[in-house]
Amino acid sequence: MSTTVLFVGVVVFAFVAGRLIDRFAARLLRFSGMEYLALGIALGPMSPIGPLNEETLAALDLFVSTVLGVIGFLVGLGAKRGRGGTEFTLAGLAAAAGVVVSVGLLLTGVLQVLDPGLLELEPLIAEPVQVSGDRLISFWLSPGALWGGVTIGAAAAACSASLMDVAIDRFKVSPKRTRLLRTMASSAQLVAAFAFGMAMAGHRAAEASAGLGLKLTEWSVITIAAGVLTGLLFSVFIGREDDPMRMLVATLGVVVFAAGVGAGLGVSPLFVNVIAGLTVAYTSQHAPRLHRALEPIRFPTTVLILLLAGATWVPASSAAVWLVVPVYAIARVLLRRIFTRLAVTTFVNEGSLGVGLGRGMLGQGVLAAAIAVAFTQRFPDLSPTVGTIILGGLVISDVLAMRALRRYLADVGEIQVENHAQPEPTPEPTTPTGPSPSESHHP
Repeated sequence: MSTTVLFVGVVVFAFVAGRLIDRFAARLLRFSGMEYLALGIALGPMSPIGPLNEETLAALDLFVSTVLGVIGFLVGLGAKRGRGGTEFTLAGLAAAAGVVVSVGLLLTGVLQVLDPGLLELEPLIAEPVQVSGDRLISFWLSPGALWGGVTIGAAAAACSASLMDVAIDRFKVSPKRTRLLRTMASSAQLVAAFAFGMAMAGHRAAEASAGLGLKLTEWSVITIAAGVLTGLLFSVFIGREDDPMRMLVATLGVVVFAAGVGAGLGVSPLFVNVIAGLTVAYTSQHAPRLHRALEPIRFPTTVLILLLAGATWVPASSAAVWLVVPVYAIARVLLRRIFTRLAVTTFVNEGSLGVGLGRGMLGQGVLAAAIAVAFTQRFPDLSPTVGTIILGGLVISDVLAMRALRRYLADVGEIQVENHAQPEPTPEPTTPTGPSPSESHHP
């Protein structure tokens, strides 16, 4: 059977099965998209009868890159829409950066402990610290562990913008709080995407150092420039045209081209497309209409990424990795709350807006799943450990995210008394980079 026909059949089945789960089990389980992740696992190589075996997934690599590109483009395109002022933007960027750095450093050390084989590679840093008897204690930084740690940190920083939109629409949140929530979520997504892109650029720089001699900074500049030029191609092609079909065709062309550039440069198509979408958002007069025109593809893209994340996931064989998952999830929650409160207090005049805000930003969204898939493409050897930590934390956080967000909104007086008796909404995973297991409409 043709690989394409097989995959289309699997996707159709996933949509039907997912909708049935949404209808009959969502009120009890509140999966918020986790059903598609579970279906991906059931249909992938982990299942003895799974149609998506390793050969099929390898044949679909180009398709996977394109879907990742769509997710990235939607994240970049939604950045301007989610911008609610300089103060909120700085707070969002600072909070997410704090999560990336802290989680990244923590998990880099954890990965080196979990996989001693990483220490056999030439280190990026090997600084002597202390001599103890006949032993030399050194600060050792393995490149593989660093890329994996930063990737997990990037996934930890991701925040579901779709989940925010669901809650804002459902509970009629005030304009000021709406701007705060959307800006914080959008800024977190950008920081997460940039952190992951820098990790991939760093890996590419280390990999090609002997041949091309380019460093991290140079690879980063090349990658960002490629994304900017690709985004500018959209404006050149569209010109003054206002035809929706022409815009969709141009967008598809830009996404595919940027995905190819990302693969050619040896970095992720996800990151290059984030830059392309960001460029379109700030340079094209058609950006608002394009954002609306792409609305119908958000849900399918979210489903595909979650399905692929489940199908490509290889569970870690070490029990120690599974013990790290809840520790990572708890650390992420605590660090998100600490850095969110600190950032809002620092950059926003009305610092009281940061009280409890971190509780409302637990959902990671589809971007975290996309990061896991993109990492698996580049680092198949490390993917069991890194993928298990990211996806395990994603399940824990996104299953609880809507309830935590609802409680936060109730505590700050955004949910009226009459709404308390109403059932808690179950967001429908419709995001793209932004739809994560708990997302629904925007990246």
